[in-house]
Amino acid sequence: MKQVRYKQLDQMSFADLEVYSVLPEHPVWSRAAELLDFSFADEICAPLYSTRGPKPYAPSLKLKLHIVQRYYNLSDREMEERVIGDLFIKRFLGLPVSFIGFDHSTIGLDQERMGSALFDACHHHILAQAKQKGLWGDNKDIWLVDSFHTNGHIARLSAYRLIKQAVLRVLSHLKRAHRVLYRQLGLELDLKLLIAKLPADPTPEDVTATFSRLVVLAYGLLHWFEKETIRPIFWSWQDRDRQLASLERQAILFRILTENTMPGDPDDPNDAFRKRPRKDRPANQLLSSVDPDARVSKKRSITYRGDKIQVVMSAANDMVLVAEPIAGNETDGDRLQELLDVVQQKHGVKPAIVVTDSAYGRGYHRRDLKIKGITFAAPLQGVSDNFTGLYSNENFSYDVEAGTVTCPAGQVTQKKSYNRKLEGTQYHFPKTTCLACRLREQCTASVHGRKVFISDYYDEFQEAKAFNETEQAKQLFQLRNSIERKNNELKNHNGLGHARTRTREKRRVYVKVVSMVVNLKQFVKQRNPLTLGFVRKRSSGFSLPILPAS
Repeated sequence: MKQVRYKQLDQMSFADLEVYSVLPEHPVWSRAAELLDFSFADEICAPLYSTRGPKPYAPSLKLKLHIVQRYYNLSDREMEERVIGDLFIKRFLGLPVSFIGFDHSTIGLDQERMGSALFDACHHHILAQAKQKGLWGDNKDIWLVDSFHTNGHIARLSAYRLIKQAVLRVLSHLKRAHRVLYRQLGLELDLKLLIAKLPADPTPEDVTATFSRLVVLAYGLLHWFEKETIRPIFWSWQDRDRQLASLERQAILFRILTENTMPGDPDDPNDAFRKRPRKDRPANQLLSSVDPDARVSKKRSITYRGDKIQVVMSAANDMVLVAEPIAGNETDGDRLQELLDVVQQKHGVKPAIVVTDSAYGRGYHRRDLKIKGITFAAPLQGVSDNFTGLYSNENFSYDVEAGTVTCPAGQVTQKKSYNRKLEGTQYHFPKTTCLACRLREQCTASVHGRKVFISDYYDEFQEAKAFNETEQAKQLFQLRNSIERKNNELKNHNGLGHARTRTREKRRVYVKVVSMVVNLKQFVKQRNPLTLGFVRKRSSGFSLPILPAS
């Protein structure tokens, strides 16, 4: 591996040592500097830098800078001011008192340079240090899994404004990145519609015509890029990154058009396209061309436009083992195995018990974890929530060997059909039998007869039902409350509840850094009782950070 020489800061003067010697110990930063070694960042980030040219700041220094930023939940500009004026932070970073070198652009660009993969590696390096010190890693541990919603600050746009936003993003990028194409575009397309306004009291016909003309302009813009005179210029673009960015914005515009528009009256030029009814739009539709990763999700009648953060936590040590952002409308249980496997592969540790809510309690998860020798505690979906008041599937008797289902009235059926999507078998009772049954009013309101669904994981669900009634399961479900407190810390104390960036890749950077922050606090707390306020009596083991000589 190439040897990168990082920038050496000025050696601390006697005045700096004098100031830091009288400064009280900080409850977090003074202990973190003693307990953690951040030098691993210099090695894993070395491929990002050249051995020639100006020397960069050491990645270990900048990693500590990002951790401090997320600890206080500061913007890049606020962090710039905080480093200049906060002596506790300067001492933790190992900077002289007079240092004012960092600016907000340095902090922001470093996040983009490292990317979420390297921040994820730093998170697991810190976890590995904690594991070496015995702070977690017991194979008898209980892992808790849950998720929480984030607010992406996405404006709720109408179809017209959404299409207009996407068109403007294509044009603004072309104006900045390829002036020749942009000037040619201005000569061949009439863009005045983008600044046109409706009358003070528009009629429905005015609104329809304006929307149709905007959609025609948007499709015309996409078609313009495919013209024989434009294609050679576009594909000879020297800057491939900017070319790719233009293609991505065109793809976003095309997707927004297909999701929000439909053909209108072919004989009416003012009604060539219409808005697609909301009920006909896809559930996974784009909400914004600025943040194409954001999705709509609901929880307890509250609507979120953003992501969900899935968290795996050690119950014994309150350590965040892994945290990952996913689409806001993605089902929680889809990635449970993936989350658990990441920790097992990187640290060689597996839990004795995994505790989740009912959203993760899929049959295939129960079977896979059982094969691995891991106890899985999760409530069953739909067992206790029978809002119809009619007989649930639990009132029917299933004979596995005979492949039959018996109803409460004693009727037996073998008629069935397999549902591949639901991974189970649907048993059908004849409608003539159900219509003549004395228990029909308590069983079904369907004129086609009662249907009973039997999952492929019937045995796993029966075992889970019996286990969930035990005292151990009840204690495990009570233990799950601790991950709610950890989620509150991640979301509200350290800023993950409100996104500062507009892509999931960038938001993943914040998730990884905040995971390091909460683990650092827990690291310090487990090694020493965490006191609120400053310790003014210096401990004998405290030492000042001294930078190596330049």
